[in-house]
Amino acid sequence: MERKLENLAFEIGSPDFRLQFDFRSNLIVDQDNPILIQKAWRDHFAGKSCWQRGKDAGKAYLGVAHGEDAMTWNVFRSLQVEGPRGLEVVEAVLGLSTIESVLFWGCDADRHGENQQLLSILLRVIDGQLKGTMTEPDLVLVTEHEAAFVECKLKLSGNQSPWKAQGSGAEKRMDSYVETGFSELKEFRHWKEIYRINWENIYQIIRQYVYATLMGRVLQKQPIVVQVINAEPAGVLRKFYSPVQECPLNRGGMFRDLVTWQEISKSVKSSPLPCANKVASQITKALDAAEKKSEHGSGKLTSIYQSRPN
Repeated sequence: MERKLENLAFEIGSPDFRLQFDFRSNLIVDQDNPILIQKAWRDHFAGKSCWQRGKDAGKAYLGVAHGEDAMTWNVFRSLQVEGPRGLEVVEAVLGLSTIESVLFWGCDADRHGENQQLLSILLRVIDGQLKGTMTEPDLVLVTEHEAAFVECKLKLSGNQSPWKAQGSGAEKRMDSYVETGFSELKEFRHWKEIYRINWENIYQIIRQYVYATLMGRVLQKQPIVVQVINAEPAGVLRKFYSPVQECPLNRGGMFRDLVTWQEISKSVKSSPLPCANKVASQITKALDAAEKKSEHGSGKLTSIYQSRPN
């Protein structure tokens, strides 16, 4: 039933109502950081049921209990705010040199502008050529020697690749990368015959490859691509990822071995960090929830991010 305008202000003014849409209770660290508001504007559920109690439309991905976005922030931001000791855990488990800056979804939570500006310019100049959403790296770690793009995955939808292209614009973007100068991607339509790779199943990885390469060249650092996954469906994921590691694009070991949340949890728990138990607990809860998670609702709700073409 359609709500009257005068009731909306009263409804939204209710703390109980706002609590449904306030993602901060789902985060364990730095909940009021400004970049989280931008993230919530960009990535949230959409649908016609925005004003119905108990519905998800209008809710930010960050508010999804034990979701990938919250997991990324809760784990890596918690370690970052611990300072060098926390970052040493990240460096060790991901095999990286000393971390100089961290970008969450393209933004620097500590408001250091240079690397986030560089990434923003690269995205706008390349992906900005075409309509639709630009790529949004989960995590970019600029280290003493590397420009590392980290993709964080938690759940698996059947036997589908989590790096699969979404929407009809992916092929145009692949062509645009070739036109930009990535001639090694020229034969991507024939990779199935050449490398046993269906390019659509690794589309997100290719985007990471493109931007890690560009950022590495500008900063004169080694480009690195890392996938953080749940260990439970690792066998399913390796069938998509192993051919990528075996193909000529993997120059200098750019595509690192899969890293699991379980490995990260073990490293965190063995550290003397004050946040260790809290972070490890978050990982455990998220992994448990991922096992039990079924398809969300009837499928009528979509996310703003996923509903836009690639």
